[in-house]
Amino acid sequence: MTFETNSINNLQPAEEIPAAESTVEAETSEETESSSEASADSSAETSAETSAESEPAGGNSPPDPAAPTAEALLTEISATLREVADQSGRYHTRAEQRESVIDLLRTELEVLRRGERRGLLRPLLADLCRLRGDLLSQSAALPADFDAGKAADLLRSYAETIELTLDSNGVVTYAPEGGEPFDPRLHRRVGGEPTDDPALAGHIAAVRRVGYLDIEAKSPIAAAEVTVFAAAKATGGDQ
Repeated sequence: MTFETNSINNLQPAEEIPAAESTVEAETSEETESSSEASADSSAETSAETSAESEPAGGNSPPDPAAPTAEALLTEISATLREVADQSGRYHTRAEQRESVIDLLRTELEVLRRGERRGLLRPLLADLCRLRGDLLSQSAALPADFDAGKAADLLRSYAETIELTLDSNGVVTYAPEGGEPFDPRLHRRVGGEPTDDPALAGHIAAVRRVGYLDIEAKSPIAAAEVTVFAAAKATGGDQ
């Protein structure tokens, strides 16, 4: 009889059984979620440790095997500098050669110019040589009765010889006419002549020395020396 009483006491009401089952299910769900969160945290920590181990100290990426090393860069720079030095040396060598060629050409040009001047002056120099020889010959053969008239004729003959020499080299003598207007390009005033005629003022009065004209250049080598008419000053009685 006692057994039965205990069995009856152990029995629970019908509404308390589902509540107990729901409590067990909630506890099971919470344990499952806790285990899932623990697994996720463990996975994150493992990944972080793996990443930290894979990265080198200082946070830099590992060196690229294909990148040039410092020694290789120094070798390349040294080779480039040697090439630049060689090019600079060759440039200076060529510059020295050019300078030597220019100096040689300048020397040859100067020689040619001197030769050209000699070639142009050779006829004149030859005539001057002959004139000197004639003067020496005449001075040695002067007669005892040589007077001023003969001396004048002798000097005039030499002047004619020189005139021919100048003419053969393109230079002629010219002498302006009296009364011709004064031209400062062709004439050189060496004196004045007073005149009462205002129309003659500024005109040539007389020729003291002939001029010499270059035919090709049409310009005077030596201007003719002349005197020029100038208006006479009025006196007090004429006023």
